Amino acid sequence: MKIIYFAARGRVEVARLMMQLRGVPYEDEFVSLESWVQPQTKERFLGCTPFGQLPVLRDGEFTLCQSQAINRYLARKLELYGDTLEQSARIDEVAETAFEGLMDVGTLFWNPRFHEVRADHRAATAKKLERLEDYFIRTRADGDHWVVPGRYTLADAAMAYTLESIMPLHTGLVKEFPELYRAMTAFFAADGVREYVRSARRLRTWTVPLASFGGKPEETHQWTD
Repeated sequence: MKIIYFAARGRVEVARLMMQLRGVPYEDEFVSLESWVQPQTKERFLGCTPFGQLPVLRDGEFTLCQSQAINRYLARKLELYGDTLEQSARIDEVAETAFEGLMDVGTLFWNPRFHEVRADHRAATAKKLERLEDYFIRTRADGDHWVVPGRYTLADAAMAYTLESIMPLHTGLVKEFPELYRAMTAFFAADGVREYVRSARRLRTWTVPLASFGGKPEETHQWTD
């Protein structure tokens, strides 16, 4: 399989985490910002996606865009969905909640008023994490897993990545919610994932350097322990 995207974690990192969790080999093809603005690059992706967007997943002859569609496709292919219809629906609920949080973070990273609104965003995020932890305690499968007992799914990968993305933005905030923090760190310590997130293969930035935040390694969480 191949993932085509910018040289950043961004919207496609959950897909990478799932493949690492399952030990599935894949290739990254990075599109540079200089190349992206060239007409021929856009034409290339218009040939295989509705609007010429990234990321793109290629699995043999099959090509797929839209990060959430890619995540669900891989979750089904890699058996990272539920064992029942109800479990799979709950996984979708958790994953959508995580994606909403991720896009909230990403929007802030690109906000030209980032430094003005950062403190207010922290306060709003704290309230969201309080509600999220309450939800996790009410619905979780066990202390480390969101939906399926003893087994990681798309839900765990998506939520762990969202919480990780908040950590460098609002230092110390996620640790204020110990149940969420424990589940996140357990996922990033899982076989396959642990090695990947501490390796040179994992991209060092959340987004590209043009952003107000998240485009530098020091603005992106790095696992070193």
